[in-house]
Amino acid sequence: MARSYDLTDEKQTKEYLRDVEIEYQFQCLDQKEADGCHRLAEFRENVKKNITAAAPLYKENCDSNKYPKSCYKYGQCLITGKGIPDNKPDLISALQYYEKACDYGLGSGCFNAAQLRLSGTGDNQSNSEKAMSLLDKACELNDGEACFKLSTFYLMGQRVEKDLSKAFQLAKKGCELGSVYSCSNLGLMYRHGNGTEKNAKLANEAKQRAMKLYEETRKKQPTVKVNE
Repeated sequence: MARSYDLTDEKQTKEYLRDVEIEYQFQCLDQKEADGCHRLAEFRENVKKNITAAAPLYKENCDSNKYPKSCYKYGQCLITGKGIPDNKPDLISALQYYEKACDYGLGSGCFNAAQLRLSGTGDNQSNSEKAMSLLDKACELNDGEACFKLSTFYLMGQRVEKDLSKAFQLAKKGCELGSVYSCSNLGLMYRHGNGTEKNAKLANEAKQRAMKLYEETRKKQPTVKVNE
C-alpha cells in the first residue's frame, strides 16, 4: 500500500520529497527510463533549485534517449547560460538542441528554433527559409503561437507571399489551440472579411475567446511541475 503524507506537516513534506527523488532516481538510473530521467532533472531544477545538477541530465537524456522535452530544457539552459560551464549563453548550441526537440516531435522546440533563426542565429543564408519550415512544423505539431506567427507573416506578406486565406486558416487553428493573439486576429478577419466571408457573430465569438484566454493567462499563478 502506498504511503500517505500530510503535506501540511513540514517533516512529512520533506519525507515525501525525499521519496519522490528516490523514485525518480530508480526510474532513471536503474530502470533507464527516459521519462524518469526527465522527471529527475526537473526535480533537481525546480524543487532542489540545482540547475547545475539538472542541466547535464537534460543533455544526457536528449543525446542518449532522444527525449524531446529534455532536448528543449537543455536548449533553455544553453540560451540562458544556467547550468552551463562558465554560465555563458551559447545560442548556436541552443539552436541545435531546440532543433533536436523539434526533430523528435516537440512543437515548442520547433518554435524556439524558428525564433532563433529569425533573430539571425545559425546559417544566415538559409535562416529565413529554415525558420518558416520550422514554424510550419511547429504549427502542425499544435503550437498555437507558431500558428499565430505564421498567420501574421501570410497576412502581411512578410517572408512569404501574401495569402489571406492561409492567414485565416492559421489564425483559426491558433485560436483553437489557445493563442490569445490568434483569436484576436481571427476576430478582425471575420469582421473585415479578410481571407473569409464577413461574419459578425463569429467575429464576436473570437473576440470573446481572446478576452477569456487573456484573463485565464493573467490569473494563472506560477506552479512547480516535476512530472511533465
